[in-house]
Amino acid sequence: MAAGRGDLGSEHRAAGARPPFSLAHPGSIEALQVVYKVAERCNINCSYCYYFNMGEDSALDRPARVAPEVTEALGRWLAQGCVDLDIPRVKLSFHGGEPTMMGPRAFAAACSALEASVGRAADLALSIQTNGLLVDEDWAAIFARHRVGVGVSIDGPAEVNDRFRLDRRGRSTHAATERAIRLLIDRYHDGAPWPSTISVVQPGPDYGEVYRYLRGLGVFEMSFLLADRSRDDHAFLASDGPRRFGEAMVAIFHAWLAEDDRRVQVRFIEEALSHFVVGAPAARLVERPRKSNQILIARSDGTVTVDDTFTPALGWYRTAPVFDIRTTPLREVLAHPIFAEVDRLQQSLPTACGDCRWRAACGGGDIENRFAADTGFDNPSVYCDAYRHFYQQVTETLVRNGYPRAVAEEKFRAA
Repeated sequence: MAAGRGDLGSEHRAAGARPPFSLAHPGSIEALQVVYKVAERCNINCSYCYYFNMGEDSALDRPARVAPEVTEALGRWLAQGCVDLDIPRVKLSFHGGEPTMMGPRAFAAACSALEASVGRAADLALSIQTNGLLVDEDWAAIFARHRVGVGVSIDGPAEVNDRFRLDRRGRSTHAATERAIRLLIDRYHDGAPWPSTISVVQPGPDYGEVYRYLRGLGVFEMSFLLADRSRDDHAFLASDGPRRFGEAMVAIFHAWLAEDDRRVQVRFIEEALSHFVVGAPAARLVERPRKSNQILIARSDGTVTVDDTFTPALGWYRTAPVFDIRTTPLREVLAHPIFAEVDRLQQSLPTACGDCRWRAACGGGDIENRFAADTGFDNPSVYCDAYRHFYQQVTETLVRNGYPRAVAEEKFRAA
């Protein structure tokens, strides 16, 4: 098949036509995002965790901690892949489980190995997503030395965080996580990274207060994720749950707006407001000649696969192919039809979204939230009502503050 693709590409070039978009063509990817599962166990037990508590437990069959030789092999594999595919940037994020469970010495060695291999073939940016429980002065120094960006998972103040983020004995994790955030901020002038946060939204708390709590800690960059679920959660769909998620998003938006500090970045708000930039294209779903960010999961046993945040689409995710980095080069991995399928799903709308005025703003939502066992991905997001409520409130707020209603309506029509 690889030879056939090469022949086809030659024919297109000979005819003076542009080859069809393919991740396996050199120059097709601006940045490769590698989520590296260096510890496939966790020291806490979040009840909403997609990795351990959604019925997909294959992580328990892989090594609990990655071996140094696997990291070295991954570095060589990525470096060669960047050369083969002309990939200029690699964003590698240490994940788990809980990645700090690999230990600070092993982590520092992994950073050095990747810098020596991948860093010579592409612009390499390292980061880690952690619950913070093990982060101390030694970790802060390593993060500073290797310029590792740090994201800390925390859902809010103790009464919010500890609804779902307890340790394996059912005890609070909040104080230790907050301590890690404060430590990194205190060590910022020593070279430690200023931490960002990720919070999973669950209806009930006042999310304006959650936002203000995170700002009180000193956080400037925050992400709020809607809890993982698919269309097979029929009880949720039949409840007022989706709209309550929308209300939580609106509360965060209004708290951010009231503070009026341009230094603060909230990812879903930035994405929403980018739709309203005057002169910018209205639709998110546009054909592109080059993919800005391609995600790949690297696991502790030396295998790679598609983005595992698709796990809520469990029936589909279990069929996703797994590749061994010791036998399959990156260019062959990305040539597999599964990546084209994911790209197609992310760049298309479910049929039911065809006449929705918000379709360009939300883009149909994350594909795993569209999945149902009997109908696949051609469904509205399980969070459709949340998005409708949020975008309606954002639009009304902008119009009240002087944004031209005619421009807003034109953007929706253009989509």
